[in-house]
Amino acid sequence: ILSSDLNKTTTIVIIGVLLVLFLVIKSFWTPVFITASLLGAYYSAMFMINYIFIDLFGYEGISSFVPFFSFIIIVALGVDYSIFLMMRFKEYTHLSPKEAIVLASKHTGGVIISAVIILGGTFATLMPSGILLLFELAIAVITGLVVLCFILLPIFLPAMIALPEALANLFSRNKEANVDTEDHVI
Repeated sequence: ILSSDLNKTTTIVIIGVLLVLFLVIKSFWTPVFITASLLGAYYSAMFMINYIFIDLFGYEGISSFVPFFSFIIIVALGVDYSIFLMMRFKEYTHLSPKEAIVLASKHTGGVIISAVIILGGTFATLMPSGILLLFELAIAVITGLVVLCFILLPIFLPAMIALPEALANLFSRNKEANVDTEDHVI
């Protein structure tokens, strides 16, 4: 029943997040990339707690509520950080998307890192409680936020935003090279 509920909730939350991001960001691919980064952070967190608690500590499994609550928390916080980053990105309309996302990341990185440290510390206070569920939840949320903050938002998201421009440049260079080659053949 919990797996079914998690799947339904995941679907509803992802669709809701995408719709809100479409409205706020007013583009198609950027909300898709942000949603992919949120899912990447969540699945990284699930991998880490499975590795720690099942492989290292030898438990039978993880607490059944951890995937549900960690998903909600990671996505909620990750969307906040992503929207904050994208609002700064939208301020640089005079720059190319590649330059704008790098500059936005540079200017918002300190605030996002500070928020992750504060929230990570807050969730770390759950660990000494002696309650396994809270310990697992704390590890999951901290892992998800760290992966999102230090890998997905500063590396994955800018790479994905710069990808269309890079592909367009690559195809235009290939097209020019093919035209030059055809001119020499004739």
